[in-house]
Amino acid sequence: MLKVVEIFYSIQGEGTQVGVPSIFIRLYGCNLTCAFCDEVLHKAEYESLSFNEVIERIKKYPSMHVIITGGEPTLYNLNGFIEFLQAHMYSVAVETNGYNFSNIVNANWVTYSPKNWDKIEKNGYDEIKFVVGKTSPVEKILDFKSYKPIFIQPQNEMDRPNQENLNYCIEFVKAHPQFILSVQLHKFLGVE
Repeated sequence: MLKVVEIFYSIQGEGTQVGVPSIFIRLYGCNLTCAFCDEVLHKAEYESLSFNEVIERIKKYPSMHVIITGGEPTLYNLNGFIEFLQAHMYSVAVETNGYNFSNIVNANWVTYSPKNWDKIEKNGYDEIKFVVGKTSPVEKILDFKSYKPIFIQPQNEMDRPNQENLNYCIEFVKAHPQFILSVQLHKFLGVE
């Protein structure tokens, strides 16, 4: 059984797969309490759903791309669920803070968004995303190197972009071109 807060259909607004029509499965719970978290639903009510119940809900959408998000999905061992979705021909991406990569090794794509910049993992993901505001300690990430895409994403408001943080991040990536700007396109478009 999965603790599912919501299932919805939208476009991916972040990272390498920006613009991809995707089915989002938001799971309950997180191991962190970030002050800038823009998703409070992961702390809300949830339904306990079987794998088959999830498939019944997602098959009404035309996309075959699923994104498991939260909260923090790696609180749960999702490998069996990911394999189940893949057996039904879904491509599965997971968004994680890196709590437990072993719980998502079967995913087709992993986006890692570390919150502790003093301990950044080197493996277990396909892209990395740093959420940055104008007061973030960016000196901690300046020397981070990877052959994988490294995104800088402005800390935004719950439902809209934060222009001040966006401007800061634009100037930051222009000054440090090893980073790529990711803007949460869905917030600019006003979609979930």
